[in-house]
Amino acid sequence: MYPDREKALAKGRRKDKTFIRVFCGIFILLGIILFTAGIAVGVSSHTFRQKAEPVNAVILAMRGATSESLGTPVVEYAVDGKSYTATLNMASSSMYPGKRITVYYQKNNPREVRYLDDNGWLVALFVFMGTVFAGMGAAFWLVKRSHERKARRLLATGKVVEAEITGIREDTNNSMNGRHPIVVSCRYTAPDGRVYFFRSGSFWYESYEIGPKKKVRVYVDRNNPADYYVDVDSAIG
Repeated sequence: MYPDREKALAKGRRKDKTFIRVFCGIFILLGIILFTAGIAVGVSSHTFRQKAEPVNAVILAMRGATSESLGTPVVEYAVDGKSYTATLNMASSSMYPGKRITVYYQKNNPREVRYLDDNGWLVALFVFMGTVFAGMGAAFWLVKRSHERKARRLLATGKVVEAEITGIREDTNNSMNGRHPIVVSCRYTAPDGRVYFFRSGSFWYESYEIGPKKKVRVYVDRNNPADYYVDVDSAIG
């Protein structure tokens, strides 16, 4: 029993659009969040430093430190002859009990204190990771658009050949809801005896939706046989 062709085509196209939106959306959104967090940390640290005074402090303990965690530094410092104890907002691998570091306290509230000297790498890390994730999402979308333009060009100008389907496999590099798109391999024997092998891009169809013993249309650039588009839609149903 063959699947309904129009329903299969519509379902496959919906899945493709959903995958692109979800994949690109997640990476771009995560990138924006990380980038924004980095900028926010940088601005917050700069604003705090503008209204703060530096003071020498000694690390009393690394609270909660384990073999897998740096712990949270507890420091002691003095302002105008009065001692204060505070838990800092961040830790670094160079910290240990007894080490002296510079912290910054608010002039109108000495209990409000931060360690700012190592904030630069944190800001840079957030901004870098945000740029990478957003760039990956944007790059994937641009590559997809490039493939779509190539397909439209070849559908309009390419030489059409009917190729024999030689294999259908899942593209395990892509996944959505535990499912994978398929990739179709095919072969075409030209009148002069030359054999050409083609492989499609990823399509969100099920293998059983490809008609048994059905050939697939391939659109080949008239000047460059290596430039082609396998029209998997033509083999559905």
